[in-house]
Amino acid sequence: MQIIPAIDIKNGKCVRLFQGDYNKETIYSSSPIEMALNWKNQGAKMIHVVDLDGAKIGKPQVIKIVKKIIKEVNVPIEIGGGIRNLSVVKKLLEIGVKRVILGTIAIENSRLLKRFIDLYGKKIIVSLDAKNGELMKKGWLEKSNFGLIPTIKQIEKIGVKTIIYTDIARDGTLTEPNYESIELIRKNTNMKLIIAGGISYINQVKKLKAINVDGVIIGKALYEGKINLKEVIKYVS
Repeated sequence: MQIIPAIDIKNGKCVRLFQGDYNKETIYSSSPIEMALNWKNQGAKMIHVVDLDGAKIGKPQVIKIVKKIIKEVNVPIEIGGGIRNLSVVKKLLEIGVKRVILGTIAIENSRLLKRFIDLYGKKIIVSLDAKNGELMKKGWLEKSNFGLIPTIKQIEKIGVKTIIYTDIARDGTLTEPNYESIELIRKNTNMKLIIAGGISYINQVKKLKAINVDGVIIGKALYEGKINLKEVIKYVS
């Protein structure tokens, strides 16, 4: 199982939102680059970057920051948030991004998603973000009117190999993952499954591993000291 620390960027700073609410943010660092270096030094083999401003307006805002992280920290990066056209995907991969995360566009435009997959294969992963059982889009601000399991089956047919599932109601709450939904997803797909949202203790990571989850993204629990990155990496290795 892969442990992936998260760096959510808003106004150039590392923040965490509570249940995806842009008005409920906690700032943890003014330097995403220093935070990325910190996670690398603790053993991170991949860093999950979320462009919160980009997700909201539909256009990436942190490309320069990501480029500096790749150059100065030299750790693989996956990034999502506002990535909705081919030119942006191409630019991100050209600067050295390892994996590009698609959200809104993957849900709304299956034809374009297939083109991304045909061009870039496993470098494209899809983020499925649900709130009270409904898939959300555009920075978690709008309902998509698409069902979770039907969408999962559709994108798997298109050729997607990895998905990230986030339960928005759990995200940033330091409670626990939505195990019921995660088990349902696991039963309905052979794609690699990465989980985010609500992870707050190492024992929860152990339970996710037992469900055959392929990776977990941890944010607030790391920033608040609930989980030590070195320990949890060692725990699942």
